[in-house]
Amino acid sequence: MGIEVVWDNPEHTVIRYIYNGQWSLDNFYQALGESHHMMDSVDYCVGLIIDMQNSKLVPNGVLSHGKNVSMRKHENQGKSIIVGAGGLVRTLFDVYRKVYRTSFDDRAFLFVSNLDEARSLLLQQTV
Repeated sequence: MGIEVVWDNPEHTVIRYIYNGQWSLDNFYQALGESHHMMDSVDYCVGLIIDMQNSKLVPNGVLSHGKNVSMRKHENQGKSIIVGAGGLVRTLFDVYRKVYRTSFDDRAFLFVSNLDEARSLLLQQTV
């Protein structure tokens, strides 16, 4: 269980975080580090797919890490597309957006229901 981080395409323009079952904040920070290492290997904008279709419960305290995460945005990081997020995740995201509004870019995140839609949106970003 946890979070797997992979290149989603052979061109290395999209990274996919795959949330599997229950995950922890340690899993999250490890995945963040892995994705940063991957983005370090390229010199262009990389889109992110946050695939939460198989995610279970959100860890306690996740909201309090929002500011820390927003300050760790990689210079090559593009738009983030969140796939399959349930109501709780969307609610937490809305709270996060309000609490950290000065460091939050609304245009950088979108919610979609499936991977095809996420990939299509990121493809439009790179064209």
